[in-house]
Amino acid sequence: MKFIFVIIGLLVWSSMALAETRYIVDQATLPMRSGQSTAHKIIAMLPSGMAVEVLEQSDAGYSRIRTPNGKEGWILSRYLMSTPAARDRLARAELELAKLNTLKQGKKAVEIERDRLRSARDKLQKELDQIRITASNAVQIGKENRALKSTAAAAKQELESLRQQTRDIRNGAQKRWFMLGGGAILLGILLGLVLPRMNVRRKSQWGGY
Repeated sequence: MKFIFVIIGLLVWSSMALAETRYIVDQATLPMRSGQSTAHKIIAMLPSGMAVEVLEQSDAGYSRIRTPNGKEGWILSRYLMSTPAARDRLARAELELAKLNTLKQGKKAVEIERDRLRSARDKLQKELDQIRITASNAVQIGKENRALKSTAAAAKQELESLRQQTRDIRNGAQKRWFMLGGGAILLGILLGLVLPRMNVRRKSQWGGY
């Protein structure tokens, strides 16, 4: 009894060991039959390039396979390849080439965008430097303006002081001229009073001789 189980286990193991992926040869369609001869019923027509799982190989040149949808049957082993069909490889290569071209185009677009961003960054940096220079000049101009305002205020104050001095001088001069004029008038009045008396005395003196 144990010997039977061992044989069954070996058969299962050998069947699993043979399970590998193969591809239908690059032809239109090929029949998968229920047995290992052309007399057996065709279960399905398999298109070229289909990936199938090989479950068992016989000495009669047939292989028992399983399709992706789970059907099992027999097909001539010479119709199986270890690599995909040339048509599928070509389609896959074309797809990879298209992806590569897309990546190249994407890379080129990224490089263009990178260059644009670098140019924009350089332009902004120049503008920032100019703003900094302008701001520095503005600070310097502000300092100069404040200094000029201070100087102007001092000059205005000095001018006002000079004007006040000029007014004081004019007022003093007017006062002096007024005093001189008044003195001259007073002197004239005194002379007008004194001189006639002096003449009378002289006449009286001359008359006494």
